[in-house]
Amino acid sequence: MKKVGLALGGGGARGCAHIGVINALQEAGIPISCIAGTSIGAAIGGIYAKGKLDELKSVLIKTRWQDVVKHFDPVIPKQGLFDGKNIIKLLKIILPNPYFKNIQIPFTVVATDLLTGKEIHIKDGNIVKAIRASVAIPGIITPYKLNNKYLIDGGVTNPLPANVVKNMGADIIIAVDLNHSFIKEKRYSGHSIKNNKLVQWLTPKHPNIIDVIESSLFMMQDQLTQKNLLICKPDFLIQPDLGTTGIFDFHEAKKLIKEGYDQTKKIIKLVKDKL
Repeated sequence: MKKVGLALGGGGARGCAHIGVINALQEAGIPISCIAGTSIGAAIGGIYAKGKLDELKSVLIKTRWQDVVKHFDPVIPKQGLFDGKNIIKLLKIILPNPYFKNIQIPFTVVATDLLTGKEIHIKDGNIVKAIRASVAIPGIITPYKLNNKYLIDGGVTNPLPANVVKNMGADIIIAVDLNHSFIKEKRYSGHSIKNNKLVQWLTPKHPNIIDVIESSLFMMQDQLTQKNLLICKPDFLIQPDLGTTGIFDFHEAKKLIKEGYDQTKKIIKLVKDKL
C-alpha cells in the first residue's frame, strides 16, 4: 500500500483542527505513515505519534478561557512576552518518556534557526524540547536553545511542511493549512471574564502588540505557504475555515476539531481511491 504522509501547518490554537483531521482519517481506516509538523502542527503531530491524541482531545474540549490563561508565564520582554516553561511542563505531562526513538510513526519537527535563518528539521532526541522550539512564536514566546542553536517557530521558514513529508518517503501527501482564512474583523469585543488584567490584555477591545504580531505572522505565513505549494503541491490540501480564531483561543477547541473533521470527511473517498 502507498504511504500516506501528513503535513501539519502552524497557527496556534487553530491547530486544534488537526485533531479533527486525524480523527477523520483514523475513522476511515486510512493509515498515516509519516508526519511533519510546524509549530502547533509539531505539537499535535508529536502527541499523535506517541499515541496520546485522545488524551489531549479530552482535555481540550473541556478547556475554558481561564484554563488557557493559567499556562501563560509573562516575563520582562527581552526575547518574548512569555517564557514558555509552562508549555514544557504541560507537554511533559502529556508525553511521558518523550523521545523520538520511542515512537512508531516517523515524525519530523520543523523549526527555524534564529541566527542563520535556516530551516531546521528535528528527528531525534527529546520530542518535548523539539516541539517547544517549534512553537516559539517570534516576539511572543521566547526562543529555545537546543543543540547550541537558538530556535524559533518553524512557520517563519516553512509554515506547511509538505516538502518535508515528501522527503520522508510519502507517496500521498495530505497537508493541513490553518492560515488561509484568517479573519480579524469583529474580534475586538473583550471577554466575559472580568477583573483579570492578563485576560483583558490577551482579549483587547482594540489591537495590541499580540494582535499586531499575530496578524503579521498569519499574513506572512499565508503568502509563504502559497509560494511553497507551487514548489511542492500536496495530493490533498485541507483548509479548514477557522475564521477569527487566534493563536491562544484553545477554549474554542471543540468547534475547531469539528471543522477539521468535517473538511477531511469531504476528501476521504478520494484518498481511498488514490490508495
